[in-house]
Amino acid sequence: MESTVAIKRLSSNRFIEEIFQDQFDNQDNDFCEDSFANKIKEGDVVEGIITRRNSNDIVVDVGLKSDGRILIKELSCNDDITVGSKIRVYVERIEDYHGNVVLSREKAIRDEKWNKLEESAVTKDEVTGIIKRSIKCGFIVDLGDGISAFLPLSHVDLKQIKDANHLIETEQKFIVLKMDKKQGNIVVSRKLVLEKLHAGEKIKFLESLNEGDVVEGKIKSITHYGAFVGIHESDTVGVIDGLLHITDISWSNVSHPSAIFSYGQHIKTKIIKIDRENGKISLGVKQLGDNPWQDLESKCPINSVHKGCVTGIKDCGFIVEIKPGIAGLVHSSEITWSKSNLPISSFVTIGQEVDVKILGIDIIKNKMSLSTKRCVENPWQVFIDKYPLGSIVSGKVKSNNGSQISVTFDNSEISEDVEGTIYMQNLSWSKNNSDEIKKYNVGDEIEAKVIRANVDRTRIYLGVKQIEYDPLEELIEKVKVGDKIQVTVSKREENGLIVEIENNVTLLVDQEHLPENKKFSISEKIQVEVVGVEKYNIILSAK
Repeated sequence: MESTVAIKRLSSNRFIEEIFQDQFDNQDNDFCEDSFANKIKEGDVVEGIITRRNSNDIVVDVGLKSDGRILIKELSCNDDITVGSKIRVYVERIEDYHGNVVLSREKAIRDEKWNKLEESAVTKDEVTGIIKRSIKCGFIVDLGDGISAFLPLSHVDLKQIKDANHLIETEQKFIVLKMDKKQGNIVVSRKLVLEKLHAGEKIKFLESLNEGDVVEGKIKSITHYGAFVGIHESDTVGVIDGLLHITDISWSNVSHPSAIFSYGQHIKTKIIKIDRENGKISLGVKQLGDNPWQDLESKCPINSVHKGCVTGIKDCGFIVEIKPGIAGLVHSSEITWSKSNLPISSFVTIGQEVDVKILGIDIIKNKMSLSTKRCVENPWQVFIDKYPLGSIVSGKVKSNNGSQISVTFDNSEISEDVEGTIYMQNLSWSKNNSDEIKKYNVGDEIEAKVIRANVDRTRIYLGVKQIEYDPLEELIEKVKVGDKIQVTVSKREENGLIVEIENNVTLLVDQEHLPENKKFSISEKIQVEVVGVEKYNIILSAK
């Protein structure tokens, strides 16, 4: 029996391709895909060959499975559209719904234009365009080949102009400021072209200026670091601005330039520096007058007290002006002797008159540190002067948190801010202190001995059990200067070490009697020397 061979009708080239591809294995199939699809991707600009010219379009072979068509109206007048000519095209789709390649000449031309513009942006070469229409803050410029750019109003001319509509539909030269191909945005400048054209005039004008010259100008803009002042404006030179830095506005502290100047204000300034190479000018207003900080230390010596006016409030303190142009900072730690977490504005207001003591002056930086609290006596020092260590005092329980008692004092000479602290362990020698502290209620009268004080930290430490028996008094009778004593470190404070001696005696080793750069651990046993014996204190040294 003869075998029957089925003959299929070859209805299209695509059918032939299918038969042809069936003859290859997977590896050969991959090779074919690589040779066609993987070499060219959608979005690429490639070079093709015109294979046929029709009345409305041309057929272009770009090396894909099928040819693409481009409408005649997409082509530029410079394109050679004879059969066999080469042409660059943009691949929009490798295969559309009908299996055809979709090409675009317009997008290829646009891409070539973008590349040239990018080169111009790097080299700062001039490009040509036509200002088409006005929009908010600037103009739209047609750079050709369907590419538009934005011309900011500030880059239209050398000087600020209110109306630039006479430039619409005129061809101008521009320099590309920045480009974003992904977003399709271009920003251009006409001002930079004019600056290059009149660069000699600007240099000539700058050469006519000298440091120390007094010039008049207008505030152009205000920032947190200063103000820009326009000191010249003309068609040939353009606009010459100078920077008036915030530190050169006044000899006293300025919180913000807007507190002194307003936009458009005419002011007189002095040129304090000229950078001719970069065309920058630094201006000053305070330099128009004498420096009030000169010889200030002789006029306002350290520790002298002055009346001043609060001119500014900051997070770290407030500014006080004691003389015109002379102001200093009262740091938050120098406002009041009492410890407080209240905001600075709760202590003073702008314009308030206050007394301040000068703590320090920096003539070079024109800075001064002031204090309001040092204009009055330290109430904790007043207390210690009236009730030295070892004194018996009376007071009332202000609070009891179960581990310590706060005590206030009924004495008109003592500030109500001054409080004493009684720790639980200083209540009784024989009774359980946990039970003993529960006996004290707010408002109860209490009598205690002043056993330790830290005036700088506003601390007064009291003891009840020390009235009955005080081992410190016994120790004072025993020791003499030069004795060596072993103690245990119990606490680290700003002004020194708190140490414990036998019989529950607690003393302070002052910072000045501690070795430099040596760290001590809690519960560490160290040897100290007695360097002084007072009525109710033993001065120790760990050096």
